[in-house]
Parts: sequence; structure tokens; C-alpha cells
Amino acid sequence: MIPASLVALSAIWGVLAVLVFRHFTNRNAVRAAINRIYARLLEIRLYSEELSLVWQAQKALAIDNLKFLSRIAPPVLIMAIPFALLYPQLDAIYGTAPLEVGHTATVTLSGDSGKLEAPQEIAIETLPVKDEADHQVIWRIRALSPTRGILTITLTNGATITRTIASGKRTLAPNHRSESSIVIDYPEADVTMAGLSLPWLIWFLLISALGGTGFSLCT
Repeated sequence: MIPASLVALSAIWGVLAVLVFRHFTNRNAVRAAINRIYARLLEIRLYSEELSLVWQAQKALAIDNLKFLSRIAPPVLIMAIPFALLYPQLDAIYGTAPLEVGHTATVTLSGDSGKLEAPQEIAIETLPVKDEADHQVIWRIRALSPTRGILTITLTNGATITRTIASGKRTLAPNHRSESSIVIDYPEADVTMAGLSLPWLIWFLLISALGGTGFSLCT
């Protein structure tokens, strides 16, 4: 499920990037800017022994690079804003794994105190430890067997906060960053496809580039 959803999302992002770049850039102007950059690089190579000419070519190259960046800035910013909003959620889904059975982790509550309750598959090994400086309460827990359940913290005022907790096989991502008041110290995870394990962001960039390139060639 994790690889398939990441492939689909990455491919869609690549197609959207192509559409945004087409709509918000002048392709002829961008192509001309790239050609000027290539020309400056060739000029530097051809006149490498003429320092004054090389210096002039380098200054022109810097100006041409700035012009190129200014022409692609609108679509880059348009794509960067939603990605900045999506990144924390995507990293929580694809960048972390459930707790390993037999291993320990910590649960951190942003607050002064509370009582932690966990599914029977999750052992609470310590009493709450207060971090007075950061106003946090920390417990150590251990995954005894695979589960996907609910952690409950009862605050001193009687209010309760619930938090999904997962251990065992990575069939569903823990998505632990969606709630800021309770943080579970999940291990980092790579995504495995075709026998190759890489961070999800690397897969995202590769697949979106391939998807965008394929869409561009077909249209």
C-alpha cells in the first residue's frame, strides 16, 4: 500500500508540475535563456587563456542565470507553497514506521502532567518523567506484539487526549505528526520498491520527474 500510494501521488505531482510550468512560463523565453547560458559556458571554455574575455563571460553568465531563475520563479513558487504544506503530512506517512516489536520508544506530552493508558500490546515501562524546562511529560513504552490501537492521556482537569499507536508490520503508516500535543518516538523508515530501499523524498522526486517527463513527451 505504501509504495503504490507514493507512486501514484508522485506521478500526479509530476503531471501537475508540468501543467503549472506550461501555464506560468514563456517556454520560448526559457529556452532562449538556457541557450544563452550554454553559449556563455562555451565562451569561457574557448577563451580560457584570455582572462579579460573570461571575466566578461562570467559576468554575463551570472546575469543570464538570474534572468533564467526569474522566468521560472512563478511556477516554482506556486508548486513550493502546497508542497511546504503537504510535506509534514507526507513525511509522517512515508518517513516513519510503526514501533518495532520488542523495542522501546518514548511518548511525550506537551503539558504539565497526565495519566497514560495504552493497549495491552503496548507496555508502559516507566512512571511519567516531567521535563520542567520544556513543560513536557515523558513515558517509556515497549511494543509487545503487533497492534494498531489508541493511546489515551487523561489530563489533571479530567480532559482526555487520544492518539493512534501502531506496532509491527508497516501496513499502515503511523502518521504521528498530525497531532502536536502527543509525540510518539517512531523509528524512521525507508520505502522499498523493486528491492531498493530509499527515503520517500528520493522516490518522490524520481517518480515525479519521470511522470512529468512522460506526460510532457506524450502531450
